Amino acid sequence: MSTLPHCPHCLMPVPGAATLPYPPSAMRCPNCRLIIGAGRARAEAVADEGEARSRGSAAGVLANAARRVQAEVGDREEVLDGLRRTAALVGSGVERLRMLDYQQAADRDPTLLDLSVVLATFTTWKAARAAAATADVAEVAVEEGGGASAQVA
Repeated sequence: MSTLPHCPHCLMPVPGAATLPYPPSAMRCPNCRLIIGAGRARAEAVADEGEARSRGSAAGVLANAARRVQAEVGDREEVLDGLRRTAALVGSGVERLRMLDYQQAADRDPTLLDLSVVLATFTTWKAARAAAATADVAEVAVEEGGGASAQVA
């Protein structure tokens, strides 16, 4: 089975590429604009923990593309719920949820809002994660009987 080639830097699919090894000669990635050496494209967009920089590059590509869309501001609670559900799905705390993980989940799950809506609602990914994490802390405190004073976490 053939897989779509991905950039080794940003982990995004390379448009127009069909088979590996790719590219036949060095080329510039249309997503991150870095050079992909001849035959250096990856078979899939999976990065291990040692390749956090690649995920960071992908996040920059995703954020820039999402901001260009100029989406409408979404429902704050729906955005926060989507972030929490995705964090639970990938097994991380919402404060550590990666933008790439959210985008991949949103591509598979039509109930999740598009990344452009998340960024339009909170301006930055960091602010969206912080709001979802703060909301999580407040909800836990209320469930434990912390009352109204615990909601100001």
